[in-house]
Amino acid sequence: MIKIGLTGGIGSGKTTVSKIFEQFGGAVFTSDLRAKIIQNENPKAVLEIKKLFGEDIYFGGVLDRKRVADIVFNDSETLRKLNEIIHPLVFEDFSDFVSRNEDKKFVVLESAILVESGFYKFADFSVLVSADISLRVKRVMERDGVSKEKVFQRMKNQLSESELKRNCKYEVFNNDIQTVESQVKEILRQNNLLFL
Repeated sequence: MIKIGLTGGIGSGKTTVSKIFEQFGGAVFTSDLRAKIIQNENPKAVLEIKKLFGEDIYFGGVLDRKRVADIVFNDSETLRKLNEIIHPLVFEDFSDFVSRNEDKKFVVLESAILVESGFYKFADFSVLVSADISLRVKRVMERDGVSKEKVFQRMKNQLSESELKRNCKYEVFNNDIQTVESQVKEILRQNNLLFL
């Protein structure tokens, strides 16, 4: 089975590209979504997160993600500590996911922090999803209901596309959805995962 890493900056459209990989027979592990579930449901994670942020960071058993984001996007040391709690649990979850999908030709590990977390090392190759910066900002503002300044603040805490490219074999340009499918098809063809 081939493991494909998929990453990209905020607003690049990773989820859209993941869905296209899925349409061609892959199983997609969305690490950001799984991390959210782990943060709320894994007893070890909950305990460590409360130690880091205080008991009141959970409200009704649900992590106050907005408060966490406001803290970690301005404090790289706290972000590092949070990642040290979550990353090993997410990778364990991914290993289980791979075992459950052994019938698939490939699995996609989608992660905004594929490179920073070191998860890219577990992929046979990685794909960078990129888009024009103005389009990315617009998408995030519409999706999250945040200001342009907030989006740029989040971007500042992520690796640049040029830094991500160093660890990615392929790049999918996601400015125009019409061209994305053909780019994904070509990546799959080159790796003998699609015969069309």
